[in-house]
Amino acid sequence: MSSVRTPKSRVILWLAVWCLMPLLGHAQRPCRDTLVYQYDSICEGETYDFNGRVLDYGGLFFDTLQRAGGDCDSIIILRLTELMVPDAGFYPYRRCKGNIGYDLYSSGMGSYFRWSSDPVDTALTSQQHSSWVHVNPQVPTTYYLYVDYSITPQCPDSSSKLIYPISPIDVGMHVTPDELTLDHMEFTVEDFSTGTREYHLDGWGGRHWYINGVDQNVNHECVTFTAEPWWPDTVVVMMQPFTPTCIDTVIKKIPFKKIALYIPNIFTPGLEGNAQFVPIVMGVIEFEMWIFDRHGTLVFHTQSADTPWDGTYEGSPCSSGSYVYRCRYRDIYTPDGYQSLVGTVTLLR
Repeated sequence: MSSVRTPKSRVILWLAVWCLMPLLGHAQRPCRDTLVYQYDSICEGETYDFNGRVLDYGGLFFDTLQRAGGDCDSIIILRLTELMVPDAGFYPYRRCKGNIGYDLYSSGMGSYFRWSSDPVDTALTSQQHSSWVHVNPQVPTTYYLYVDYSITPQCPDSSSKLIYPISPIDVGMHVTPDELTLDHMEFTVEDFSTGTREYHLDGWGGRHWYINGVDQNVNHECVTFTAEPWWPDTVVVMMQPFTPTCIDTVIKKIPFKKIALYIPNIFTPGLEGNAQFVPIVMGVIEFEMWIFDRHGTLVFHTQSADTPWDGTYEGSPCSSGSYVYRCRYRDIYTPDGYQSLVGTVTLLR
C-alpha cells in the first residue's frame, strides 16, 4: 500500500532535514527517495490497475511504495495514454475513366492497416497494409479493413463493404436538326452512349434529359421536343447517362434563329382586317420590297416592313389580279449578307 505521506510532503520533509543537518552534528543523513517512471496506455473504454487504483482515463498519476529495510520510499510516476479506438470505416471513390475501379480510403487514424476480401482480390497483395488501396473487382466483392495502432492487437476495429464491378460509360448523344427556326421548332435527341441500355449486376442504366437546365422527367433513349418562341437564342440540351456505378454528362447547343418573314398571299382593300398588304417580319434589321403588276410596272416600293401597300398606284386603285413582289433583307444572324424572296399576292376588289 502507498504511504500516507504524499510525494510532495516527502520532498518538503527531506529538504527540511537537509537544512537542519549542520545543527544535528554527526546525525545520519536520510537516504533519497527513488523516482520510478512508468509509461503505459489503454484503449478507450478500458481500465488500468495502478497499484490497486482503477484508472479509466489518461493522464499523469503518482504513487509511493515504502522500501523494505529503510525509511525511503519509491515515488512512482505513471504517464498513462488513453488511445481512442480507431474508426475502421472506409469509403469507395469511383473511377469511371482512366484507371477504372475504386479507391478505397480508410477513415481510421491507426498506424496498422490490413485489407482482405471475399472472394480473394489479388490486387490487394501489394497494398494490404496501405491506408488506401485501388481495386477493380470483376464480381461483387466484400472488402474488409482491420485497423490498429500496431501489428500486435491493442485497440483494433474492423469494417466491411460490398462493392460491385464498375460499369463505365462511353457517352454519346445525337441531336437533329442542327438549328431551329420559328418555322421548324421540333428537335429530336437520342442517347448513343454505351452501357446505359444494359442490365448490370446491381441494376439498370439510363439517362436524364435537360432542356435549358430544366429536367424533362423522361428516361427514353430517343425523345422529340418542341421549342417555344420565347426560348433563348441557344437551346441547351444536356443528357446525363448513368449506370449503377457511373454517371457522365454531355451537352449540345442548338442555335434558335428566330427569323420570321411572313408575306400574305391575298388582301382586299376596304375589307376590315385584311385591307392592306403588310409583311410580318421578326429578327430582320434591313428590309426592302418592290411590287410589280402583270405588265412589269413598279406599283409600290418601300424600305420599311412597317409601310403597307393599300392597293393603289399613284393615288388610283389598282385592278384585281395577281401582283409580283420581291423582297431583299438582312437578319440578325447574317448581318453582312442579303437574302431575297420572290412571290405573288392576289388583290381582290
